[in-house]
Amino acid sequence: MASLALSAAATFAVMIVLGAPILTFLMQEQQVAAASAAWQRKIFLELPVVAEQLGMLTSAGWSLGAALARVAARGSGACSADLQRVIQRIRQGLSEAEALREWAELADVDELDRLVAVLSMNREATDLGRLIADEARSVRREAQRELIETIERRNQQVWIPVTVAALLPGVLLMGIPFLDALTLFGA
Repeated sequence: MASLALSAAATFAVMIVLGAPILTFLMQEQQVAAASAAWQRKIFLELPVVAEQLGMLTSAGWSLGAALARVAARGSGACSADLQRVIQRIRQGLSEAEALREWAELADVDELDRLVAVLSMNREATDLGRLIADEARSVRREAQRELIETIERRNQQVWIPVTVAALLPGVLLMGIPFLDALTLFGA
């Protein structure tokens, strides 16, 4: 209707009729992808604390299901929201390992995949708390490594304006005598 009201050319009208819905879809898709990436980042940042809590609870004698329920009930972040869905799936009849694997597949965070692999050994391992604590330390080291990389990248970015600020006056100060020398040789 907008293309008819503007009495636009046929190609412009086709671009409006087809382009507007495609652009709207792509904008919504970008928003969903950004929200998903933000959720994954929250899970990655919360995972060391959640893993440590699960490790302490299982070491204290809690069953894995009870520890998951406790962390889900006491937390307020992305991991606790996801753990509440895991608890619901367990209540619907899935085993703890299946529900945790389902969460790991949906979240698509590598560190969570490793933690779920450790948690899945619940029935086989005698000292699950120690294994979970080891995995929590591993996740914390990964988060620390990523933070150090970010800090180093930002340190390098700080030098860009400093370098430009130092080079620009230097080029100007060197350019004036160079241009003067060129005029002397040209004369």
